[in-house]
Amino acid sequence: MRYPVAFFLLTPTLALAHSGPHLHPHGSDAMWLGVVGALAAAGGYVLAKVRK
Repeated sequence: MRYPVAFFLLTPTLALAHSGPHLHPHGSDAMWLGVVGALAAAGGYVLAKVRK
C-alpha cells in the first residue's frame, strides 16, 4: 500500500459502521463523515496544487 496513513485513518470508519436501512448522521456517524470529508477536501486541495 502506498499510503498506509490513509489506510489507518479510514479503517475505524469500517469498524464503527453498523447495519441499518439508511445512514443517519448523528453521534459517531456525523463525526466520521466530517473527518473523512475533511480528509477528502484536503487531499483534493493538495492534488490541485501539485498538478498545477
